[in-house]
Amino acid sequence: MKRILYPSLVVMFLISIFLNSSISAKSQTSENVGNSSNIENKDEGKVVFSYKRDFKALANFFNLTENEYFQMRGDKSMIEIAEIQGINKDDLFYYLVSKNYDALESAYNKGQVDLHFVMDYVLYLKQDVEQEMQAKRDIDLQYED
Repeated sequence: MKRILYPSLVVMFLISIFLNSSISAKSQTSENVGNSSNIENKDEGKVVFSYKRDFKALANFFNLTENEYFQMRGDKSMIEIAEIQGINKDDLFYYLVSKNYDALESAYNKGQVDLHFVMDYVLYLKQDVEQEMQAKRDIDLQYED
């Protein structure tokens, strides 16, 4: 049941973001679109969105204190911590993805990111979250271009 429910929730969330975005995109005139491309060119290379993990909430998800979490995280991956704490790997994945989506949706609603950025970010989110779950230390997180 969970294997069907979680992916369905993720898909529904993505659809809602894209539907909301497409409505606002249709309301733009060609003049506004031209102006927005000038802004993008001016800000090219600038970091517009960066998700920062809430370690207190993550430790709470694992039913640990922050100190206990960081102590375990020193030599264990998130998947290993989840197994020790009796948490399903799929539940951990859904938790991490939902936190990323919440932060991304907040940035989108504030106008910090556009639809193109959201779609690009979501394309790599599954891979990035799985890599983060398996990494034993932050240094193990080496992203490929």
